[in-house]
Amino acid sequence: MKSGDTVLSPDRLREEIALLAVYLLSSGRGLLDEPADYGVFRCTDAARRTLEILEQAGGGNAELTAVRKSLDDIMFTPMGSEVNLAETLDELCGKMASALKK
Repeated sequence: MKSGDTVLSPDRLREEIALLAVYLLSSGRGLLDEPADYGVFRCTDAARRTLEILEQAGGGNAELTAVRKSLDDIMFTPMGSEVNLAETLDELCGKMASALKK
């Protein structure tokens, strides 16, 4: 969170989590008819959204925010860009594990 940001109210937090659940459900349904590669991006976006909610609820930290920003970069980079997605996601998984151990 940035200095001066307000922590989500309980009602807003419930709404954000419900919207995330809707996103996950609709993503799961979409995967039945979409190319297999979409699943990676949908899961990556869900992780990004979850970390954003955590930050907005006041539960984030610098390491988790850095992971979320890296996920933002992945999600908002034009398709077809030269990104080694497997390597990047492996690195971010390691960073998440490290952040959660603290």
